[in-house]
Amino acid sequence: MSEAQLNVLNYAFLALLYLFFARVLWAVWSEVRGPRVGNPPMQTGVQRVGPDQTAPASRPAAAVPTAKPVKGLRAKRGVPSKLVVLQPKVRKGSAYQITNDLNLGRATSCAIGLPDDTFASQLHARVYVRDGEVWVEDLGSTNGTHVNGARISAPQMMAVGDRLQVGSTIFEAE
Repeated sequence: MSEAQLNVLNYAFLALLYLFFARVLWAVWSEVRGPRVGNPPMQTGVQRVGPDQTAPASRPAAAVPTAKPVKGLRAKRGVPSKLVVLQPKVRKGSAYQITNDLNLGRATSCAIGLPDDTFASQLHARVYVRDGEVWVEDLGSTNGTHVNGARISAPQMMAVGDRLQVGSTIFEAE
């Protein structure tokens, strides 16, 4: 290889190295800053269904703009009333009643806590009920929120049978 080719490879390597560091810093910053200001986390109640029931949580509700449906939604199969954990196997079968607004994430203040899921953000996603329909939205998480395998970028309506992935935890809407 000529000296000019080696210099080009050196500059390309340095550029990739800087891009890598920029991505790491962006991931750390998005984790530290928490959810976006326009998406206030709300939680007015959640009830765990199962052997170890917990009492409903209560927080003041804030005004939230009405979300519009995402294009390409399939026909509604029914409104889900609970989220059931499919994965990981350790938590499989745990069910959470959808009562109003609930947060999902690693933070202790979340209605559905995922403290052992390293791919979930502190405040990862929010599931809420508006006009009798269940919606899910990402709260600026690092790894994103997926519904039926597709990453969502805007609030999306959920139907019975839909699968919600938060980090490495997968829920099914029932």
